[in-house]
Amino acid sequence: MKPSKRSSDEVIELNNKKVKVGRLVESFSVIPSGEIVRYLKNKEIYLPNFVHKALLRKNIAPIIANAENDDKFSDEMKYRLKWFDHFTIFQLEKLTENYSITVDVKEYKRDFWDVLIQNRNELGINTLEFVKLQNLTMKYQREAQEDYETLQKNMGEIFFEPPGHFEGAPLDKAREVLTNAMTLSDLRELGKKHGTEVPRRLNKKQLIEIITIKLDLNETEREGLSKKSVLELERYAKEHKVPISSELKKHEMVEYILLKKNPFTVPVNERNAKVFEGINIEDHLYDAKFEEIAHRYKDSRKKRLKFLRVLVMVLIVLLIGGAAIYFELL
Repeated sequence: MKPSKRSSDEVIELNNKKVKVGRLVESFSVIPSGEIVRYLKNKEIYLPNFVHKALLRKNIAPIIANAENDDKFSDEMKYRLKWFDHFTIFQLEKLTENYSITVDVKEYKRDFWDVLIQNRNELGINTLEFVKLQNLTMKYQREAQEDYETLQKNMGEIFFEPPGHFEGAPLDKAREVLTNAMTLSDLRELGKKHGTEVPRRLNKKQLIEIITIKLDLNETEREGLSKKSVLELERYAKEHKVPISSELKKHEMVEYILLKKNPFTVPVNERNAKVFEGINIEDHLYDAKFEEIAHRYKDSRKKRLKFLRVLVMVLIVLLIGGAAIYFELL
């Protein structure tokens, strides 16, 4: 992603007309997610899952920032929120569900289009194609905004998981935050999301299967494992640094999910993943948010000054009129 800060005053030329990026982003926010997905799939544009995570986290971050003073969050939840900056997509969505936090879909779409427009050249989007999108804004500008559940379902078709990532986070970070900030029941729900039932206890066959996969053992070596007891298998796993045992601990549950999860269905686009690597998308989005607030303050200040000027002129006219009447009465 470009390191430069986005300015809502940046201008793009469309149909020989100059259009500000801020206005374009705002207008595109009415386009339904189904149309967005159709457009991007037609262009064969797929985006890394960590972009979606950044958009979602930025959207609900202002609410979480005040969590320490909010009675609806338990002390246990406040403790888990210390890892909020590294939450995975599952954790963010679970948070919005459990605490009835509304995701502002319009803001999500504004941020989404901001990211796309800023990286249009790298993603292979010709500026002229924005004209087609402008036509869609005319079609949908009077329709009600969709809810997050609809957006989530549709947009899931264009977000892929890059190698070395899980739920929008690098694997090491995902392991850490899922272990430290998740309950056992939440981990089992996460497993179901990825097509696997997380057992409370592993039997001998499951232990052998996991050790075989993790160590890439051949059939002969697998046969050797089958002659060991459960206790011997656990010792063998520990010696070979395979984080698994029959009584699953939280970090072992995470490893089980990572190992047994269903393959991701959205095609990986390594070129697009590299477009967004190495840049903190949240920082970019927060810069845009601060800029938006600054513009609002500037516009508000202009309106107040204009009102004061008009008020002063009215007062002057009234004073002059009052003075004229006074002198006529003398």
